[in-house]
Amino acid sequence: MLMEEFGYLLSELPVLVLMIWAAVKIIHWRRARENRPRFNEADRRMLFQAARYGPDRWQFYPRFVLAVIAVSILGSLQIVVLAPLGAAIVTGAFVLTSTAIVHRALLRDR
Repeated sequence: MLMEEFGYLLSELPVLVLMIWAAVKIIHWRRARENRPRFNEADRRMLFQAARYGPDRWQFYPRFVLAVIAVSILGSLQIVVLAPLGAAIVTGAFVLTSTAIVHRALLRDR
């Protein structure tokens, strides 16, 4: 059983790494075409800023519940639709969708 799971991991891991590498290269290529730096101040703010609504404020909880429900519903739909394409594709799509939902619900102003 362990060898079977390890074989599945070995077959899907390169696809996931290739998807991440390709996405980063496409972003670098687009920014190079527009003569922009690869990593700028907007990226730094997006990645390292504190959330506007923390657990100490009441606005956090409705937004958090909304994000959990949206990620659960869309994640289950993605798993059903994309499962035949492989675990790496499902993982990439799920991570991208989840981060977009959480960013929109918790980190951005409405």
